[in-house]
Amino acid sequence: MPVFFRFIAVMLALVSTPVWAANPQRIVSIGLCTDQLLLMLAEREQIASVSVWARDRNMSYMIDAVGDIPLNNASIEEIIRFEPDLVVASEFVAWDTVSLLRQLGFAVKQVPLVTSVDEIYDLLVQFGTWTGNQQRAQVMVERMRRRLADIDARYAARPAQSVIIYSPNGFTIGADTLENDLFLRAGYRNLAAEMGISGFQAISLEELVAADPDVLQIDRRLSPQNSLATATLQHPVLAKLIRHRAYLDIPIRLRICAGPMIVDAIEMMAARR
Repeated sequence: MPVFFRFIAVMLALVSTPVWAANPQRIVSIGLCTDQLLLMLAEREQIASVSVWARDRNMSYMIDAVGDIPLNNASIEEIIRFEPDLVVASEFVAWDTVSLLRQLGFAVKQVPLVTSVDEIYDLLVQFGTWTGNQQRAQVMVERMRRRLADIDARYAARPAQSVIIYSPNGFTIGADTLENDLFLRAGYRNLAAEMGISGFQAISLEELVAADPDVLQIDRRLSPQNSLATATLQHPVLAKLIRHRAYLDIPIRLRICAGPMIVDAIEMMAARR
């Protein structure tokens, strides 16, 4: 039987035999942020596969935990091969794959976009419940709370500073984002939010100069260094602005996904105030 028809036969069989498990033992993650949560909270024996992003040295906080876990590119063919009893994904990742998996009867859980530390607490507990690791999740939440209280106490006396993020293609990050909440908790005023920006929005170099931040965070590693997207980050005006400002370089792996690693980002920012 040709490969294509074998694949269709497998899919039709799965439609009539939904795959659900109360205690998942073959979990597949198809995106970076669920990779991180799975590697933090689940037992190794529960993890069937994580995405290729889990091995990205710039993006992945949990790269050292991947070991020999098989990787996937979030394709339906790869995922079915692992016969998962649970697939985890973010709401904004591989929506077509997620839709087809559900049609085939696979159990799929999606984590929402998180915009605050308080929402991270809820997410960890929820993910722990999905994977059968509730106690581990609760311990992680309590550890985060204690660390953040300690950071608040140690740096409370330092004066607040203004900050702005500048990324490839001139994008900045405003209100209603996790980054904005991290800035506030670290004792900074996010000028992008004060400019009325919500979410992600491009601003000009002129607007950046006019904002006059105390501190700059330049995200140089989000795009290849020789790409058109990074051309604005090489502009002489930006180079001059950096020379006369404090400079933050909080690794993207500490803040691109929701999880306990954001406490490391907050501590690094608070220590630079």
